[in-house]
Amino acid sequence: MNSIRRLLPLLLTAAMHPVLASDVVDVADRDADALVAAIHRANQSQEATTIRLAEGGLYTLVTASDEQRELGLPAITGDVTILGNNADLRRYSNEDFALLAVADGGKLKLERLTLAEGSRGALVNRGELELDRVRIVDNVAKDVPAIVENYGRLRVHDSEISYNQIAGTQRDAGTVLNYGRLELFGSGIESNWISRRYDSLVAASAVLNLGELKLARVRVRENTAVPELVEASLGAIVNLGNGAYQASELTLENNDPVDTLTTSRLAN
Repeated sequence: MNSIRRLLPLLLTAAMHPVLASDVVDVADRDADALVAAIHRANQSQEATTIRLAEGGLYTLVTASDEQRELGLPAITGDVTILGNNADLRRYSNEDFALLAVADGGKLKLERLTLAEGSRGALVNRGELELDRVRIVDNVAKDVPAIVENYGRLRVHDSEISYNQIAGTQRDAGTVLNYGRLELFGSGIESNWISRRYDSLVAASAVLNLGELKLARVRVRENTAVPELVEASLGAIVNLGNGAYQASELTLENNDPVDTLTTSRLAN
């Protein structure tokens, strides 16, 4: 009887504070429509949702699911994890759109996934985003300032941002543009290419930072910022305005036109 009396308060406490279960959704190979539906469902759920893609699968986006935001997949507004299992997510369309975005208040983790062939960059983060063993490759930025835009909190580890291009940008731009908090660990930014419409604009072939940037064991190699006329506003990593950065074990190698960390306060 005494043991029952001792257990009763614990049971009541557990009932008052239930543990939220994680919803798990499997998406079959090549079923991009099911992936869109799974994200819609996750956004409406009060629980954290895990979406599992097929091992080595291919998910092609032929139309924008969010035409207003020009996104291939719905913007993430819930708490979502996408386990890529080495799958590819690719735009295959005449329409121009980015692949993915995290809205303000949204939370997303991507694991073992390739994001490719977005035509308005690859992804935009305004919430919380974590990339784990993610490849962002072969994307193009048309009329947008970056392949990856971060306005929230972004953590990147053991990942790759390579072989992307920004042609004739009309704004300050970088392969990665950071206004928020960006942390990169054990990752590479390599073989990206950027050019500008006007030589007064700042162009960073790797990272343009206006927020808080932390780099550890990061490789920045063979990125190109086409100089046009003025090289003073170009760099592999450019720290602009009130941007602040920390770097350890940073490799800068064979970037053009410069191979050193650059700090600039040029105005738009």
